[in-house]
Amino acid sequence: MKNATKESLRAHAIKKREELSQRERQELSKQILNRLISLPQLSGARSLLLFYPHRGEPDIRPLISKLILEGYQTLFPKVVDKGLKLIRVEREEDLKPGAFGILEPSRGEEVEPEKVELALVPGLLFDKEGYRLGYGKAYYDRLLGRLGGLKVGVCYEFQVIEEVPRDSWDKPVDLVVTDANIYTGGKAV
Repeated sequence: MKNATKESLRAHAIKKREELSQRERQELSKQILNRLISLPQLSGARSLLLFYPHRGEPDIRPLISKLILEGYQTLFPKVVDKGLKLIRVEREEDLKPGAFGILEPSRGEEVEPEKVELALVPGLLFDKEGYRLGYGKAYYDRLLGRLGGLKVGVCYEFQVIEEVPRDSWDKPVDLVVTDANIYTGGKAV
């Protein structure tokens, strides 16, 4: 896959993710959640950027519910024009289908990306150095450079490849958390 195009990599990643059975997705997501919860930075952060799972992404909904219930400042991205606004959500009921059918905030206070203490970032593929490949709209690419705090990629282990194709504007996440590993600086820790 070294010389594969971004489009072929995306198609392969989506196909593989959508081939997971419901049971496999639940089991792998549970392992990812356990690794996320074990991050010391998670319990220390008060302002967290989350994402609502879409099209077979790891199911982090139990973590979303837990953080909202425990009073964390939970932020979700909302597509506005060609960018993402980060909106505080105090109840899961405030998430409604938005751009691309993804649940996003229907109301709430906007928070500047620089104030985020920990961000969970979805992606179709990541490499061990934290570079990601998304759906190609560059929403997260534009956001990553502005985010404060720790940036954590979230995906299944099979979504980690040797090297994601990179452009000069691409920014890596700090950690990649999968069902099998936590990667930082090019290696599993």
